[in-house]
Amino acid sequence: MLAQEMGVLLNKHAEIMDAKRWADLIEQMEKKGLYVVIETDTNCRILSPLGGLMPMPSKNQKVSIMTEEELMERGLDRGHHIVTKPKNEMRIG
Repeated sequence: MLAQEMGVLLNKHAEIMDAKRWADLIEQMEKKGLYVVIETDTNCRILSPLGGLMPMPSKNQKVSIMTEEELMERGLDRGHHIVTKPKNEMRIG
């Protein structure tokens, strides 16, 4: 299946995904050594489901899947991250 086709399909499936299903998918990725990094340009904050604050979703965000090595190259620890960058540093696309 082409990436464009999978993108359309995942968009349809995302409408019915709940937090548990997303967590299951993310756990599968972790088992394969893959982590989600969201780069956003928003400094607005919302309450995290587990406490604390995190950046709000933004139309100008980039979602990447990275290995532990790629995380280390960016100065990030192993795990999932939301990174807030100034708007002039965001390169989407």
